[in-house]
Amino acid sequence: MQYLLSSSQMKDLDRRCAEEFGLPSRVLMETAGKGCADLIAAQYPQWLQGRTCILCGRGNNGGDGAVIARWLDQGGCEVVILRIGKGDLSPDAKANLELCRALGIPILQISSLEDLPLLEEIVSDSDLVIDAIFGTGFHGEPDDFHLTLFEVVNTSASRVIAVDIPSGLDADTGWCGDAIYADATLCIASLKLGHVLGYGREVCGPTSFVPIGIPHFYYHGLPSVKLFTEEDFCPPMRHPDSHKNDFGKVYIFGGVPGYTGASLLAARGALRAGAGYVWMLHRPELQPFYFIRLTEALSLSIPENSRAMPDTKQLASLLGEASAVLIGPGLGRDSYSLRLLEIALRQVKRPLVVDADGLNLIADNPALLKYLAKPNILITPHWGEFSRLAGIPKDSLETDCLSPLREFVARHKARVLLKSHFSVYHDGETTMVNSSGNDGLATGGSGDVLAGIIISFLAQGLSIPEAAINASFLLGRTAEKLAARRGTPSILPSDVADNLFAGDE
Repeated sequence: MQYLLSSSQMKDLDRRCAEEFGLPSRVLMETAGKGCADLIAAQYPQWLQGRTCILCGRGNNGGDGAVIARWLDQGGCEVVILRIGKGDLSPDAKANLELCRALGIPILQISSLEDLPLLEEIVSDSDLVIDAIFGTGFHGEPDDFHLTLFEVVNTSASRVIAVDIPSGLDADTGWCGDAIYADATLCIASLKLGHVLGYGREVCGPTSFVPIGIPHFYYHGLPSVKLFTEEDFCPPMRHPDSHKNDFGKVYIFGGVPGYTGASLLAARGALRAGAGYVWMLHRPELQPFYFIRLTEALSLSIPENSRAMPDTKQLASLLGEASAVLIGPGLGRDSYSLRLLEIALRQVKRPLVVDADGLNLIADNPALLKYLAKPNILITPHWGEFSRLAGIPKDSLETDCLSPLREFVARHKARVLLKSHFSVYHDGETTMVNSSGNDGLATGGSGDVLAGIIISFLAQGLSIPEAAINASFLLGRTAEKLAARRGTPSILPSDVADNLFAGDE
């Protein structure tokens, strides 16, 4: 897996390289800048046919831009540097800009709103703009000068490549009020959290990695977040001599009238993900519906007591036969549903996934939060459900989703897969991010299919972290493959379920 570092972690690695490994910041900057210049020349040579405009800030990101300018100039490219902002330069940025000046590279100052017409003229007349203004040093909101500058670049530039991270994007959270939108981003040394979280993927465009010589063992032991990639995908093992009992028994609680489709999609996802058996536990009055709709899955009425409520003893005995249990999709929020959830939380010893209405019931009944500390329970909220569980505004997750997730997990000792256009698994020790997927998953039912995949992987023997992150990746990757054949608006959750593990066409 790839590390996703915070800005402070990256600075600490740079410091250690200088103090312990004998690689001073000037050497790291030279390596970074030349690596960026080489990568641009190799991957985007068509963007270097005309003039390249490099926007250099006052800090070390601006110094990286100056090194890029030198090497592109030495390669025969026409380069102009626009120095952005007022104030003193960092020592390394100052030294590299002086070298550029000695080479005769034009350097113009853009430090006020009055200078922006000149910037617009040069940017509009350039084939490529390289953004080296802030890098990982940006936090908060841009001032009026930088806000207007960002707008000029976004509306006037033909193409933009960002150095390390686009200016205006928070490297720790992926939040941006306004930022420079890049056509490509060159990540120096390591991916940052902001490349993937929040608006990162949208603002950064395709990302490329530029190594600068930081020893690999410096990353070991970092309390870091890791990005799950295709190379990490490891679904449950299967063997030619296996039989259905080797792949577990999944029990899924059915839905209430009008919301039965959610449980059916979960069952479909569980079957397509390889579960040996899938049982649907449904309210007795829905027996005819599930009898007609289920083919590969099995159905069973929930045992009830004399008051027409779930019978604790009989249901607990039944659930004891399961390899893994899913409750929540289409469950409803009445007293019957609450009783089912209470029995599952208290009685199930095997892996238990709580999703959708199960999470809403917990939010409505906070006394149930104590059960999330049980090591066999995984919750899979989307942002809206998580905001209700955590008692925070949903909008706050846009500016920073990791901090409230970590706080919630620490408080309740929970295991959480937090779902959005990216997904984060966190359990207090392990933090993994999946960024696969597309807007084809922005349809009701996609989360139900995901819950089915997770519960299937758990029944087949994966651990909770493995099942959560592998299932999330598979869902997203399947949607990406489908998008190669059809427009994303037409992708249905059932399409995703039916194409799990399908080969490329």
